[in-house]
Amino acid sequence: MLNSTSCIKSIAKLAIKKIIKDYRSGVKEDSYKGKYLKNLSSSFILNIGSVIISYLTNLVLTNITDKAEYGAYVAINNVANILALFAPMGLNILILRQLPEYKAKEEYGLIKGINRFSIVSIFIFSTIITLLAILVFSNFNLIHGIKNNSYIIIGLSCVPLLSLLGYFQGVLNGLKHIGKSLISEKIIRPLLLAAGSAVLFFIFSDLNGIDLLSIFLVASIVVLVIAFYLMQRGLKQEIPNHRAQYNRMSWLKQGWLFVPLSALSIINSRIDIQMIGMLMNEKDALDNIALFNVANKAAQGLSLGLLISNYVLGPSASELYHTGQKERLQNIVSKTSRMVLLLSLPLFIGLIAGGFWLLGLYGPGYNEGYTTMLILIGGQFVNVAAGPVGYLLIMTKNEKYTIIGMGVSVVLNIVLNLLLIGDYGIEGVAVATSVSLATWNLIMLYYLMKKTGLNPTAIKING
Repeated sequence: MLNSTSCIKSIAKLAIKKIIKDYRSGVKEDSYKGKYLKNLSSSFILNIGSVIISYLTNLVLTNITDKAEYGAYVAINNVANILALFAPMGLNILILRQLPEYKAKEEYGLIKGINRFSIVSIFIFSTIITLLAILVFSNFNLIHGIKNNSYIIIGLSCVPLLSLLGYFQGVLNGLKHIGKSLISEKIIRPLLLAAGSAVLFFIFSDLNGIDLLSIFLVASIVVLVIAFYLMQRGLKQEIPNHRAQYNRMSWLKQGWLFVPLSALSIINSRIDIQMIGMLMNEKDALDNIALFNVANKAAQGLSLGLLISNYVLGPSASELYHTGQKERLQNIVSKTSRMVLLLSLPLFIGLIAGGFWLLGLYGPGYNEGYTTMLILIGGQFVNVAAGPVGYLLIMTKNEKYTIIGMGVSVVLNIVLNLLLIGDYGIEGVAVATSVSLATWNLIMLYYLMKKTGLNPTAIKING
């Protein structure tokens, strides 16, 4: 046993040394790789900090509120995030692809034009979506257990803020200011949420879901102002001042092509909580939402490395692919995927070994979600092993195949939820989530390799 353990450790050390050596040689050979590695390092540090802060924030929230009240907060916040990805009309994704392209072609007027047009359009459309959503959710019992409309009004008022924040992050990503794009949402907002909740609890000794949603609303306003300032500063630093040029109809048309992608993506990632809220009885729905959310957050820690590579690789992939540097792009993608897989393996083992204890820290009864977490880990591992497949499809203008994969995944997710949730509860929901996530990734992997020849995984795949 000791010899086999030592052997595994030796192999891991050799693999890590090989990757580091490859990157270092890449830095010497190519300044572009050096810049890429610098972005990857800063993104890694920020995301590690984000995971720690997010974990601590959730610990604070679950320990100072009743499980059902925390579940109500999660349920409404989930709806707001779903709408916030649909409301930008795909312009938040379009800017990530178009900004590097316009910049490379020195079409600075179009950059200024698309930025102005997108901000105004997103604000108007997201406000309309918010008002309609408040009307619908206030008059129909779509989340079992929530009787007070104040939850809905306060929670859904965040939609325009979240929509614009996502767009500002897209601009900063397009400028390759990776750290600045992450800091508002990943670091500042959870810190404000934890600090605000702790202060209110110290004063009043009792918090409910409305209190949490109110603090989240205030925190979202603060981070939106910060993100807007960082975006404006980044544009002034890197984009020469030109008169704005507009291709409004073209941008709207291209943006709307991403709407099914955004809608399917958010439905696929958040439909589980909505299904619990809609299908479980009013007595258990909010408690089970709280349990599932904590288990899912823990499992999603596996995709940390993949998330980092997506943030950094997005604009780089677009630039390299559309300038004919496919071999260069494949080299960077392969090395990144190996590093991501190596980062994920110890997390995978750690969650299996210590997950029961970890969930118990959230409060009494939360470790009941351990089996749910194990099931969700399986789907996340396939997600990581497939590599940055979704981002590469979008950046190579093959987003329609991402939509196909997501469409199949969403249908499969909903059907499995309907079949399993009644008999197996949140464990059945976890099976539906993991199977649909794995299916989506495998479909996208097939189309990416077929249409572009790029292999996003950490291993060589022939044929």
